[in-house]
Amino acid sequence: MPPLPPEERDERQTALVAAAGAELGVYTTLVRSTDVFADLLPLGQRLLQKSTLEDSVRELLILRVAWRCRAPYVWSHHEVIGRSAGLTDDDIAALATDSTASQDATRALLLDAADDLVADHRLSDRTWQGLSDPYATEQLIEICLLVGLYAMLAGTLNSLGVALEDGQQPPTWA
Repeated sequence: MPPLPPEERDERQTALVAAAGAELGVYTTLVRSTDVFADLLPLGQRLLQKSTLEDSVRELLILRVAWRCRAPYVWSHHEVIGRSAGLTDDDIAALATDSTASQDATRALLLDAADDLVADHRLSDRTWQGLSDPYATEQLIEICLLVGLYAMLAGTLNSLGVALEDGQQPPTWA
């Protein structure tokens, strides 16, 4: 599905894309479903811009979801965001493997959380227990919502065939 060109947008669609902050394919395509996009945008912005999680943790989770869901659009954008949040080449490469092993036990549990939620749509008791020490209940809920939102977004963008922006590189696994 192609993005909705500016000249075909009504006033509300134009305002929503402006509120999203950029002329990106994700926004200009999803705005075709104006009411749903209007309701989705505040949640996405809340989880991305006002997260109670560290930026690197948020991006670690989003990138893991993008890889698990084989979502090149999400990966290509969040690889850049993840690097600006402090993720290294090694961090990013490790996200695109089946392993959740890490010298950092919390990091391994975060990857387990993303894997649990994508595969089983629930955190395992082990993952919940492990994450309940470093994260407050509110943050555990946020982790579930963040992973759920990005899994939904990945499936939608994959289904709609939203193309990468000019200059964006597809991930090596795509």
